[in-house]
Amino acid sequence: MAAQPTTTSTTPSSNTGPYTADTYTRHPDHTPQTSHPETDTYILTLHTDPAHHKTITALRTRHFPSHLNKLSAHIALFRALPGSELPTIETAIRDLVRLTRPFPIETRDAFPLAHGVGLEVHAPPAKQIFRTLEGQWGGFLSRQDRGFRAHYTLQNKVDDGELVRKTLEEVRAGFEGSTGTVEGLALYSYQRGYWKLRQVFPFTGGEEEVRQKQDTTTRKMEQDEWPALPGS
Repeated sequence: MAAQPTTTSTTPSSNTGPYTADTYTRHPDHTPQTSHPETDTYILTLHTDPAHHKTITALRTRHFPSHLNKLSAHIALFRALPGSELPTIETAIRDLVRLTRPFPIETRDAFPLAHGVGLEVHAPPAKQIFRTLEGQWGGFLSRQDRGFRAHYTLQNKVDDGELVRKTLEEVRAGFEGSTGTVEGLALYSYQRGYWKLRQVFPFTGGEEEVRQKQDTTTRKMEQDEWPALPGS
């Protein structure tokens, strides 16, 4: 299972401005609600099949300002999970993926963001995943992480309203859409605007059911082959 999203470069941008790795600071709404400052934070995303991921990443690369684009395409469930709660976080993720099957994802219409363009996606189980984990992590989530709208960000950090409008029109007119499969969840460490993959958690729900059915079938076959003797 391929790691995603990848960073677009391995070193911080040399461009000056508010979004370089050297000057980037997190908004207070994007900070975990813990009793002490967090030196390490983590991002949890949906992990899709490589073909779908490649298609949406190409679209993002086309429209995102190149000197600010640090990531490939992604759908973030949570963007600021505290490192101090990492054991609790990873346990909850492992418990959830064992009960979850891979599910389809489909892009829908493009829509305007404050400074760019987003792409709506249809993947209903993602909302339930968010609600399940939010219910367990509500005590330390950032204000930003208390809501979830499944979408890709194709363009952001653009102050030129005319460029945003043209991008929106181009995507709506020219992008034919993409379907794929959400295969699991991926956890990344946040490093001054860049993400480093920590672990991919594949969905394995249904595999246990298959094993149970196989065991049941095997036991039945054994019973049919070796029937109980009278009086035994």
